[in-house]
Amino acid sequence: MQARSLERNDKGQVQVDLCFGCAGIWFDHLESIQLAPVAVIDLFREIQTHADAPRQPVAQRLDCPRCARELTLSFDLGKAGRFSYFRCGAGDGRFTPFFQFLREKQFVRSLTPAELDRVRSQVRQIRCSECGAPIDLEHDTQCRHCGAPVSFLDPDAVQKAVAMWSDAEQRRVLAPGAEVLGAALLRLNTHPAPPGQASELGAGSLGSLTELGPAGVGLGIDLVTLGIHAIGRLFRDSD
Repeated sequence: MQARSLERNDKGQVQVDLCFGCAGIWFDHLESIQLAPVAVIDLFREIQTHADAPRQPVAQRLDCPRCARELTLSFDLGKAGRFSYFRCGAGDGRFTPFFQFLREKQFVRSLTPAELDRVRSQVRQIRCSECGAPIDLEHDTQCRHCGAPVSFLDPDAVQKAVAMWSDAEQRRVLAPGAEVLGAALLRLNTHPAPPGQASELGAGSLGSLTELGPAGVGLGIDLVTLGIHAIGRLFRDSD
């Protein structure tokens, strides 16, 4: 794991540990809720920077890095729906996969039936954002391997989050305005779709999937990673 020092909500620093090989974050006790708004965006930048890094599946058994006890898969409910993490029974902390962190912080939500139909009109197979397994959209609406629903980075949620962070960090320009970010997510590429295919997936949703880019290599596209790449480009342009 690689240690990162991030701003705490009140004062001081929160140190978290990132594992890019298994795409997860270790939070000591209560650290996740102590993150300042700017710390959330810093973690998002870290996730985006390593979006294409090789990753291995999460092991069936995970041990606490503090006390070596086996971690327990746990579930919680947030505004964006259910998310999961691996909790230390002794209260030392929790290990949260990147995808679940994005869901917890309201970047990610499940696709509606109408949005799924629009995705199916352009692609037949995508990659699970949780475990990387292929999902056959013709027959499935969730991953058969880990049970995660088909999800994507929600542009509406990003707009609200950026507005919140901008208010919280008045002295620092974190990123382009919320409207710019949302508009960019609606245009995941600059090329029109081939004749007979929709160039967009509808208002407030996904944009064209015909230009897959780095996230489209391998077993299929990962809708969450596509959104991360789009936001990441804007972050780099704003620096």
